Amino acid sequence: MEYGASPKPQLSSRANAFSIAALMSSGSSKAKECPHDTIKPLEQFVEKSSCSQPLTDLPALDAHGDFSNGGSSGSSPASLCTEPLIPTTPIIPSEEMAKISCSLETKELWDKFHELGTEMIITKSGRRMFPTIRVSFSGVDPEAKFIVLMDIVPVDNKRYRYAYHRSSWLVAGKADPPLPARLYVHPDSPFTGEQLLKQMVSFEKVKLTNNELDQHGHIILNSMHKYQPRVHIIKKKDHTASLLNLKSEEFRTFIFPETVFTAVTAYQNQLITKLKIDSNPFAKGFRDSSRLTDIER
Repeated sequence: MEYGASPKPQLSSRANAFSIAALMSSGSSKAKECPHDTIKPLEQFVEKSSCSQPLTDLPALDAHGDFSNGGSSGSSPASLCTEPLIPTTPIIPSEEMAKISCSLETKELWDKFHELGTEMIITKSGRRMFPTIRVSFSGVDPEAKFIVLMDIVPVDNKRYRYAYHRSSWLVAGKADPPLPARLYVHPDSPFTGEQLLKQMVSFEKVKLTNNELDQHGHIILNSMHKYQPRVHIIKKKDHTASLLNLKSEEFRTFIFPETVFTAVTAYQNQLITKLKIDSNPFAKGFRDSSRLTDIER
């Protein structure tokens, strides 16, 4: 008995559209059509595409205050640098930068959360922080220009879990692999020193996400890990367009221990939930007594 080549099965138009070949070809075409720069203007960030990339290749600030993508836009997530883009080890500031001081606004509210153990929700689409990081500066040169940034760095190399029977956080093991390091550049940068002396700088547009492939400039965090927000001020020089060539830029970093938080996908401590509802002006709907249980009331 002879065996000939079996005829190739004919697929209907609907089945053909979902065939492996069709899906692969459509995926490649989408990748070609997708623009590299999909960052929203108010969610600007600086991200280093590789740890070995020179700092001079980082995005630069143009005349309109926007950031041009000076680095490699086609790098894979695996090649992204996970080290903080601004060093965590303190450096000796210049005499001019040493005069600058920074204070945390709404410190009393932050202290209330810190006593309970602050938690911040992270989502795929990004969630804003509450309380919001708001700072004010003093001692700046009124004639100079400054760029104000914020980043969030891990507190330690541990992963945590919440013990409900003890109402406390416990170490659950070693931290998950670090995620791409990002800096959030305040959208109003650069500021004049005179502006910084008169107004408060608010980071209410910062969003936190657990989406490692995020393209909207949100800060990427691991759930159930502890983090420390940091505020940076960089003196902008007129003769250079480079934003973060830290070898030549003058900058100061400010850390407020009361802003340490644990990233979560759902609140673990009910007291934190209650304090957020009571304190957040945008949570008015949750304060409606008809929507609360007897325990929450």
